[in-house]
Amino acid sequence: PDSYVIKMKVKSKFLQLFHLNEKYCLLSVREVAIVLEFFKALDVRNEMAIDDIQFLAFMGSMTDLSQRQIYKVFDMLDIDGSGLLDFDEFYLLVCILVAVQDRKEKQFIYKHSRTVFELLDEDSSNNVSAEEFETFGFLFNFRRATVQDIFKEFDVSGDQELDYQEFKMFAMACIDKQTKQERKDREKQEQKRQKQAEASESLYSSVQSSYCTLL
Repeated sequence: PDSYVIKMKVKSKFLQLFHLNEKYCLLSVREVAIVLEFFKALDVRNEMAIDDIQFLAFMGSMTDLSQRQIYKVFDMLDIDGSGLLDFDEFYLLVCILVAVQDRKEKQFIYKHSRTVFELLDEDSSNNVSAEEFETFGFLFNFRRATVQDIFKEFDVSGDQELDYQEFKMFAMACIDKQTKQERKDREKQEQKRQKQAEASESLYSSVQSSYCTLL
């Protein structure tokens, strides 16, 4: 089974123009201006807001998410339930997409833990449940197993919910564990490549030796 809830891939060449700065994990003033002009182009009704259909077109061209998943993201960002996203909400999404694209999602969560917490808190209960985290964690490519294991550790009350302080500690632990796992995965891949290279070299030497014997 897939170890991710959903692994979102950012496929847009347009977004490759942007990168979050190291200190604040935000776009530069110049990049924000470009995103604003792009937003205005999407906003065909000149309301400084886009609806779910416009959002679907945008996300469909930027990511590999399905229509159902895109509408789920729209509902998450539409905190006031107006059926529209304003520029601030759109800008936040672009920052998340750029973070995922550059594999900086962990740093983004660390710098903007309160914002991420409020996004994941779908029912506005001031708590994030394991279900909410698994439902929307795909925006940051969290592993399902990582979420489940560490949630148990930080859910002291056993009510399957975390408040903001618990969430912040949980997110950092989750990121740390996932980083270690990714490091192990890379080491395994490197070992596998080395073994394949050694096997190929051994085969080549064997063939060369046989050829020399025949001569």
